[in-house]
Amino acid sequence: MNNRVAAKIIIVILTLWCVMVVIGYFYNVTVTFPFSISDGHSVPEHRLHAIRLSLITAFIYFSIRYFFVGSVKLYPVQVLAIILFHLSVVGSLVFYVEGANKSEYLQMLFWLPASLILYFAGKSEFKYF
Repeated sequence: MNNRVAAKIIIVILTLWCVMVVIGYFYNVTVTFPFSISDGHSVPEHRLHAIRLSLITAFIYFSIRYFFVGSVKLYPVQVLAIILFHLSVVGSLVFYVEGANKSEYLQMLFWLPASLILYFAGKSEFKYF
């Protein structure tokens, strides 16, 4: 399977998951990755910190990139890949610092390869949007 097909599959899976999360919120159901469903709006705190800090580090990365490289064209799929990569790295560190259950690290087995596949699919002049 080439990068383009794999990237499309990953994007479809993540899009469907995101739609479930948003719809679930309005029905007082929380869906956390991969498919943990709970009543109410409770998300484990270490996951919230992982998302928050990964978005902040992605912003730092894009800021540094802008100042030292300038404006370089990135496809949306590459931006998504960079954010997922930061989630993989920073999320693992947050889980370690917060003493999260070892099973929480398993989701990184999805995020890291997904980020790499999406990034390289975008580099091959592959346009999604």
